[in-house]
Amino acid sequence: MFEIFYLGSIFTAFATIYLLLFKENAIRSYADYLLSFYFIFIIWTAVLYLLLYNGQIVNYPYLYKTAAPINFIITPLGYLYVRSILYNEKRFTINDIWHFIPFFLMMINYAPFYILTIAEKRKLVLDVTNNLDLAYQYQTGLIPESIIYFFRIFQTGIYLFFQFQLVYRFKKNYKVAEIQKQVSDVLKWVRIFIWANTASYLALVAIAILVLIYKSLFTYFSFINYVPSFLYSSSFFVLSTYILTHQNILAGFPFVQYKESAPSILDNEVKKIPFIKEDYSAQIEQIDSYFKSSRPYLNNNLTIGHVSVALNIPIRELSYIINNYYNQRFSDLINSYRLKYIIEKFNESYLENFTIESIAMEAGFNSKSAFYKSFHKVYETTPSAYFSKSNMN
Repeated sequence: MFEIFYLGSIFTAFATIYLLLFKENAIRSYADYLLSFYFIFIIWTAVLYLLLYNGQIVNYPYLYKTAAPINFIITPLGYLYVRSILYNEKRFTINDIWHFIPFFLMMINYAPFYILTIAEKRKLVLDVTNNLDLAYQYQTGLIPESIIYFFRIFQTGIYLFFQFQLVYRFKKNYKVAEIQKQVSDVLKWVRIFIWANTASYLALVAIAILVLIYKSLFTYFSFINYVPSFLYSSSFFVLSTYILTHQNILAGFPFVQYKESAPSILDNEVKKIPFIKEDYSAQIEQIDSYFKSSRPYLNNNLTIGHVSVALNIPIRELSYIINNYYNQRFSDLINSYRLKYIIEKFNESYLENFTIESIAMEAGFNSKSAFYKSFHKVYETTPSAYFSKSNMN
């Protein structure tokens, strides 16, 4: 049963990565890359777990233990992602390398196994698949598996604490009404992200407790294993599904800028003070003028990046303005201009010489289905019914 849940989680995670990095108009910010790699590594560990649990890993012995070091890179990535969201960080710094030392140490630890021949690996993997308890007991590296597992629990717990601390400090230090309004959606998503990670952590702890109590997690108490597996897969599923159902967070988080304040005499630390550009009237006027005069929406390949370059407004800021001042996603805003263009052509009697579909293509829609879907979303009827009713009036 939980295998289906794992597969569903993997599918939604792939869909999330596509939206973050490959979909047209994707912002591809530093935070988006962190979250994408976070999902990629979780997908890899989930796939390896399924292969091991179902015994298919014997067909791919060279993949065994490749997920073990990756487990030590997931939680640091989660921490860096939360930090980048709350503080609008733009890039990876040299100091962040320290977070990945456990990953490199685990790579060194498992080096003796990685350099084994395929035949030797297959023999070991076959023993493990015949008795899954060996996955937690058999020493394949320089350090016993039990020590590695409990170190992983310790590391995950520490980084969860750091994530909760980031949210606590952010709310404590930046109690400004405008900021609370701007970042409410971000804080909601961050809390969901952290609590989902907490569920995964509880799964790790549950497995450790079961192994300590029963000494054998799979042989005699295989049904118990469903509980931590369900916790882990469900937390994974919640994260990816939330993004798919709340795609507004992919269009750019609420735009909070930071400026550095000079250190005081008693405090040598340079502090970041948030501020909000509340007056976007100049940018809004610029956007309106651009769409009315240049009509960029007639280009069926128009992206938010094209508009950002044309207006010299950063994508993140442009996305924030569109979402919060126009109350639309970028694609919906563009389609609204295209529909207005079609209505104008109808009022100029263009339908006497051209079909609705041909005008839709001229307006920038790249397919008949996209036009009909957008038209129905705005006017709640079909184009033919709308124009027929307009002719009667």
